[in-house]
Amino acid sequence: MPLRRDQSSNLTFAEPSRVARRLLWHLYSIGSRRIEQPDHHEPYEKPGAHLFWVQSGSGWVEYMDHRWPLDRGRKVWLLDMSRPRTYVPQPGGYLTISGVRFGGPGLEFWHESLNSSAQPEFLLEDPRQARLLYHHLWRLARRRPVGWEWQVHMRMNELLGMLLMSRGLLVSPEAELPPPVARVLNALAANPLKDWKARELAVIARVSYSGLRALFRKTGQGTIHQNIQRVRLDQARLLLADPRLSIKDVAAQLNFSSEFYFSHFFRKHTGMTPTEFRRGLQLKPAVTTPGSALIRSGTNAGNS
Repeated sequence: MPLRRDQSSNLTFAEPSRVARRLLWHLYSIGSRRIEQPDHHEPYEKPGAHLFWVQSGSGWVEYMDHRWPLDRGRKVWLLDMSRPRTYVPQPGGYLTISGVRFGGPGLEFWHESLNSSAQPEFLLEDPRQARLLYHHLWRLARRRPVGWEWQVHMRMNELLGMLLMSRGLLVSPEAELPPPVARVLNALAANPLKDWKARELAVIARVSYSGLRALFRKTGQGTIHQNIQRVRLDQARLLLADPRLSIKDVAAQLNFSSEFYFSHFFRKHTGMTPTEFRRGLQLKPAVTTPGSALIRSGTNAGNS
């Protein structure tokens, strides 16, 4: 697996192995770089996601039609590389960021669960632990001991776990779900292609519809409707990844009355049409050399 360094920005690039690309969290690049002028990136210019923090200086990142201030402290940012983004230092100043560009199976589900498109900023309880994991990852990428990609996968799991914890998305093991909520979640998982109705699920839960709504709110599981939509959206992505199925076939399997209504549903929840989603899947494997577009001036380079 070839590795390369960019001497101008202290970045190490890695080309993931086939096994790591399919099964594990894997690195595309890791390190830091100094930005002295606006640095814009188009969608799908590079694969994966960018998890980073500010090492020195300040500025902002323009992402999803919003400007997010970038400063040193306890905050980290997670950006989806399929979205346009621009890193901007303060006028007359500079911005040095450190982080990892990575990929892995189900990355889009992480973005959705973390709501990173609408809220890419995370406040960590202990940023020192995140920095320590980053240095472990950097050493692994530089030294490449036997089984290093598996160790990268484990360290990335810990980093992403911190993001989950910062959003309160991990339920305590002691907090068991009420039986009615568990019945609904099991029903959705057992038949994800079904066009479920909330009142139909209340019958399965063996409680009233209003009672089921209250239980979902109390346990922090979101609304009944949100859970139904999330399951359908997950299945839509999986089916669209199969090139043998037409969009009309996918709509039919998900029990939409027409391809039009399915496309409207998919765009409403993802910001892209099914065709655009498929085009992105086709483009991702084509980006095989993360450092190929490197410009030594500092723009369009590195992790971002």
